[in-house]
Amino acid sequence: MALALIAFPAVARPSAAEAERKRSGSSPSFEEVKGWIDAYKAAHPGRGGKDADINGKTPAQIAADPAARQLLSLCGKDQRPVIPLLAWEYGGSDHPWKKPEASALIYCVHTPLKDASPNWRYDAAKDHVTADVYVKFPDHNPCKNRSGAQQVTACIGDSTNFEILVDTASIDDGRDVGLSLASASTTLRLILPDATKVHLWDDE
Repeated sequence: MALALIAFPAVARPSAAEAERKRSGSSPSFEEVKGWIDAYKAAHPGRGGKDADINGKTPAQIAADPAARQLLSLCGKDQRPVIPLLAWEYGGSDHPWKKPEASALIYCVHTPLKDASPNWRYDAAKDHVTADVYVKFPDHNPCKNRSGAQQVTACIGDSTNFEILVDTASIDDGRDVGLSLASASTTLRLILPDATKVHLWDDE
């Protein structure tokens, strides 16, 4: 009797770099991460560059893409990295991050949670999100010598780029944690290298 072959879905395996990083517990350098980003952008030119936007990918696409997972792991738990060289703004006229060469390499943005934390909260009565942002590799921030919020605002490249940070703070409109943030206003706060927080941006 012939046996039927059952096809099981492929299990995404970590890249060699991911595996070694977990084994050693080391952190990648700025130069190493920049190389990963440049390589990812070069390898994903599709849809005018949108295919390189790691925050625009579905969970299934991420599961099948070790390089995307590597980049997404650069920020901490319940955070997403916004990488100007890869990031896009959607809605109306879609566009990539403007003047990425003027900005920091990575901005880490705290993302929706079911319950409030010191870094992200949602006020349902006011339909308002408050989320924290910080610069990854602050020693390489082109505006590291500026004071307060100017460490980001002076190097944002274009004010419309704030929309990408705002959208990331409410990524997928909070559906993954049972929220509905499509119409929420947002306040972004910047965590400075000394761990103090300052007001960064309001989006009404």
